[in-house]
Amino acid sequence: MSWRDEIERLKRLVDDAYKKALDELMDTVDYVSTWRSVVPPRRLYRRLRDLVDDFKAELFDVERKLRRIEREFGEEAKSGIEEVEKLIEERIRDFTKRYEDAVKKIESHVPAELRRGRPWIAISMMPQKLAMIISKEVTGALRTAIGELERALEETTTVISSIRLRREDADVIDELVSAGIFKSRSEAVAFFVRRGIEASKEWLMKVRESIQRIKELQEEVKKELEKGQEKEEK
Repeated sequence: MSWRDEIERLKRLVDDAYKKALDELMDTVDYVSTWRSVVPPRRLYRRLRDLVDDFKAELFDVERKLRRIEREFGEEAKSGIEEVEKLIEERIRDFTKRYEDAVKKIESHVPAELRRGRPWIAISMMPQKLAMIISKEVTGALRTAIGELERALEETTTVISSIRLRREDADVIDELVSAGIFKSRSEAVAFFVRRGIEASKEWLMKVRESIQRIKELQEEVKKELEKGQEKEEK
């Protein structure tokens, strides 16, 4: 098979993957709209995650094949490679727009109070997985952010307000929010607080053990004082 035939085959693969992802996306919208009760956000997240991950995997496979053609044929195949890369970018951008429209339709079937947790942040960030393919300079950062967020989905949250940040840290948070990585400052701060706690887990365990021992000593002292007071009263 010539490189031209391979390029045409890869174009078909991209279009087939795109159509499959769109069909599954529309099926998901129908699934939510016909569900008799409220669809649990985590179930919806997993369904959307799977279809986006499948689409991403197929596009990555095309990218790997393009790199092989590039190594074997060099400049000779450059124009064909660029055609496929442009097609991938167009399909990703179009899918992202359709995905956002689909999520808006889905939101109308889900109560507002269920659209404030991590699953909905992860759902909104899902197209960023596809952006990794066409935005290689941020691939590592996005993969880390999305991966950490997905691992945190099963955890519960507590609201804590009035956190003071250094200006340079606040600027980073604002940049992440502006880039669409997080929906708000509070979500971004919560994400990095969680990461910091996880990174310091061993140290924090020792601190908590010490705190527990201090509490136990305080209780013992309190009991002794109460006993002393009782004796004096007698």
